[in-house]
Amino acid sequence: MNRAQSNFLSTSFAAKQVLLVAFALFAIGAPAQSVRTTQNPASAEVRPPSLSLSPAVVMTKGNFGQSITQTLLLNNDTPMELQFDMVAEDVRIEDGKRVFVAAGELPGSIAATAVFSSKTVTAKPFSTATVDVRFTMPAGSALRAVVALFRGTDKVPSGQHGVAMTASLGTLITFTMSDKFEISPEPIHFGNQTDTSNVTISQWLTNTGAEPVVTEGVVAILNQSGVLVTKAPIAAQRLLPGEHLEFKAEAPLPLEPGKYRVLASYKFEGQTLTQAGDLVLR
Repeated sequence: MNRAQSNFLSTSFAAKQVLLVAFALFAIGAPAQSVRTTQNPASAEVRPPSLSLSPAVVMTKGNFGQSITQTLLLNNDTPMELQFDMVAEDVRIEDGKRVFVAAGELPGSIAATAVFSSKTVTAKPFSTATVDVRFTMPAGSALRAVVALFRGTDKVPSGQHGVAMTASLGTLITFTMSDKFEISPEPIHFGNQTDTSNVTISQWLTNTGAEPVVTEGVVAILNQSGVLVTKAPIAAQRLLPGEHLEFKAEAPLPLEPGKYRVLASYKFEGQTLTQAGDLVLR
């Protein structure tokens, strides 16, 4: 089970979702030492081979200089013994997108403070390996996210004649250090309604504040009389400071030709942002 030990003022965790395996090419390293493992002998019969990491995301709130210790669980539901190096990378935003940077390369590097209970991990077939990691938020750091990464060192065949790859998985840990939350929207855009698809509503949002936010919303479509015709949810997404993402929704039913008023409302950190746009269907 997940265990979070921290002297932070408060720590909240995302639901126990699992990460899909992210395949990337890495150099092969030396055999790793094993850490705590729990055998799952029935796993092969319950579900197809897979790798997963829990938790996928950890969200923390506190002050500079404070630390968080998090337990990471790597579930190896494959018939292979896999080995990993434990590394940490800072998450920086460039041109609205996330970039991963090696520990210590950025001022105020959070990744540079990482202390793992084991530097290498051996995940035995159909078992769960457990590793603890501690991070300390450097004083005055402008960074707000770090990734604790299981970096694979074993070649994994991608198919009978495919290229051998290595598997790497990471947990994103975000840090909130103040109440400076702000989101800036761009105009609402509409996708065409066709015989096979309904109208889509999309809008780009940028986190112009200093802290991470999780933003979700709803779209309401009104007719010319102001009567609600239909509404649709906007899936939640995480925005790091400076990050730029598109939020989308699709009308749940076809709309008759005419003019409509569309309201897109977003909630984040106790705040609400509402934008309006005009839709004309001919």
